[in-house]
Amino acid sequence: MLTNPSIRCALCSHTELEASFVHYSAGGKDVSGFTCRRCRYTWEPFETPHFGAPDYASAYAEAPDLMEEELTLVLLTEGIKARAEAALTGDGPGIDSGDHRLVLLRKAAWLDRAAREAELGWFCDRYTDDDVNNASTKAARAAFEFVMFDREHGEVHVIGLHGPTSPQWDIVGGTRAYVRQEYKEWLDWEREAADRREAEPYRGADGELRGPDGQVL
Repeated sequence: MLTNPSIRCALCSHTELEASFVHYSAGGKDVSGFTCRRCRYTWEPFETPHFGAPDYASAYAEAPDLMEEELTLVLLTEGIKARAEAALTGDGPGIDSGDHRLVLLRKAAWLDRAAREAELGWFCDRYTDDDVNNASTKAARAAFEFVMFDREHGEVHVIGLHGPTSPQWDIVGGTRAYVRQEYKEWLDWEREAADRREAEPYRGADGELRGPDGQVL
């Protein structure tokens, strides 16, 4: 059985749900919506209880594919480990807390998305109870680790509106919602930074100041 159901009514947070499905001509199905057996509220699969944080569609609309993100996480983690080892031997600077946080954030977001995939797939008989319980537990642990990191570092890297000490995160699913808030804010910041880099002048290898088109200014 599911020991800690993570999909809850988007209105009252109840866990006894009726799923509706979309069926495909080639076989198979996906969840198309839910209805709460307590309050009869209906909602889309990507919606979540009313936290002050984005739902799954909003938070991860621009996120990389799960497999691509998994590879990126492996590379990021290996890079952090190598830099930490170099710092210990005096061959490089220490790891910046922002770099450490980014790995924790992307890991927590990746596990949150993977768990959600398993949680929805459970209703389609693609995942077992144990699959969902394990995925949800890993996502919750990673989210809690990320929240604690932000608390312990004085919230200096927090981008979203609600900090990690906000009482709204102190309910079931709250830490994962905090991850979604910070992940979306980080993606938005990354996109804006990329746009600025394309629009602002830069200094080339020859030392000349050049415009976005590469021409010397």
